[in-house]
Amino acid sequence: MPKVVILGQKEFDVRPGTNLLKLIQEHRYDDQLPATCGGQGQCSTCAVRVLKGGGEPNQNEREVLGEEQLAKGWRLSCQINVTQDIEVEVPGYEVAEAIQIEPQLVRDVLAYAVEKIPLSQLPSSQKITAQRLKDLSHRVEVLLEGGGDPHDVEALYAIFSYIAKDHTAQKIPTKFELTDEKIKKILEAFERRLPAEEEEIITYPYFLYVAFTILFLLTAGLGIYAVSRDAPLEEPATPSFTPNPEKAPWYFVGIQELLAISPNIGPLTSVAIGGVIAPALFILLLMAIPYIEPYLEFWRKDKTKPVGRRLRDRPVTTALFVFLVGAVITLIIIGQYFRGPQWEWVIPWQ
Repeated sequence: MPKVVILGQKEFDVRPGTNLLKLIQEHRYDDQLPATCGGQGQCSTCAVRVLKGGGEPNQNEREVLGEEQLAKGWRLSCQINVTQDIEVEVPGYEVAEAIQIEPQLVRDVLAYAVEKIPLSQLPSSQKITAQRLKDLSHRVEVLLEGGGDPHDVEALYAIFSYIAKDHTAQKIPTKFELTDEKIKKILEAFERRLPAEEEEIITYPYFLYVAFTILFLLTAGLGIYAVSRDAPLEEPATPSFTPNPEKAPWYFVGIQELLAISPNIGPLTSVAIGGVIAPALFILLLMAIPYIEPYLEFWRKDKTKPVGRRLRDRPVTTALFVFLVGAVITLIIIGQYFRGPQWEWVIPWQ
């Protein structure tokens, strides 16, 4: 029987073909592998690092993770059916427990850091305060068992890195052994659990500055255009005179054009077809596309799997959507510029 080894945790003998994600979730790793897409291979929240075995990644994994992450050993556990021995690291459940870090030792280090280490100098991407370290000392067991927030692990990693660099291990009052070699092993364990580096945009102030700058420029540009553009009002509306043609605003003129070209079919008038039935079918079709897409992409061999996220993976759906939107834009352009008195065809530039 194939064997699944979760590094630093447990070994399992499983039946051939067992899904790796279901196995991991059955053994209480749910918080670290939420699998928000339901195990469909679309979200990457069930990713694990495969150190041995696992077979070749499939197309879903290549699209979701990319070649760079695959090269580092990351795989989608929901896409792996175990047929051979496999060794994996589950995020948050790596080798911290395996090197037997005593919780009280970590508490002693945190207490020392609060009193003696200049926290502002710690090599960390987040702000580490004395209060946070005191709160962190209450969650040490959870962290060492593989749970907790990766950012808590980052704080511990920063503290032990400072101690290793400053060679102050011997100054820490603790009854447990704390040598440079043990600190090195602790850092290696924590390093595996550091949060992945992500390109982030801070909402305030950077994103808001950009958003308000664009809003200001757009408003100023429209104001300047409105002042420079001569757009006189028409004559006041009177019951005795109706302009010819009387056109709806641009966002409704497409429906007005649809009314004009719709035929009368039996009891269904052109008004019913162009004004109600056709727009309703258009909206319903757009709403139904996510549900009928596997059948729209008739060329796919396996219609039980989700359609790929890239445009080239859904050519029929893309073509249909472009056609529908293009039809709406065409009706608006025709109704706005190519219709004259009595809703007859005109050439706008003549």
